[in-house]
Amino acid sequence: MVEFWQSFFDLSTIKKPVASTIIITLILSLFFILFSFKLKKIDPLKKIPLWLIPFVMLVELINNFIKQNIGKRWRFYAPWFLSLAIFILTSNISAIFLLENPTSYIMITMALALSTFFLIQITGIVSNGFLGYLKGLADPNPVMLPMNLISEIALPISLCLRLFGNIISGSVIALLIKGLLGWFSIPVMPFVNIVFDIGFGIIQTAVFVVLSIIFTSMKIKDEEKIYN
Repeated sequence: MVEFWQSFFDLSTIKKPVASTIIITLILSLFFILFSFKLKKIDPLKKIPLWLIPFVMLVELINNFIKQNIGKRWRFYAPWFLSLAIFILTSNISAIFLLENPTSYIMITMALALSTFFLIQITGIVSNGFLGYLKGLADPNPVMLPMNLISEIALPISLCLRLFGNIISGSVIALLIKGLLGWFSIPVMPFVNIVFDIGFGIIQTAVFVVLSIIFTSMKIKDEEKIYN
């Protein structure tokens, strides 16, 4: 039993995800600092440069989806969900840059899920008031309180395991294909990496962010979801 807890708290087991997370965070920070300097040189009265169009489309896509689901407070949530999407996507596809996938470690996906969970609960309190939030936990009647509490607790676990499971399964399948084919995997692995690293990475990013927005929207009163 003692050996189990010693292995559980062994700091060497968290070095890889922490290191890769720090590297990705630094890379993204440097990218957006340089990106902001580049944006300052663009004249808003002139035609949008071609290299900027994908970024504009991404921002508009997320903003429009948040407006439809969250409503008048969308400006508060848009930067968070956009940042979350960029970080998760970069983490999911980091293997193609020879980095460890942070999202292939459950401690990282749990941290992301908990941050979303607390945002959802705070949204419920702000939108409905503290008493209204507590009343919502007993909706439609007090008998449902235990089930509603279990549902709330299961939310971050579900988000965490869904992201972790899909990313780690893609890595495992890629390793199995590599081990099965041996030297013949050299021409095959680029296509495998495109599917499991890039394809799965994009899909799981979209799933995590979309579910987070929808669960946040469920905590907001209907009259506040109207965007003018």
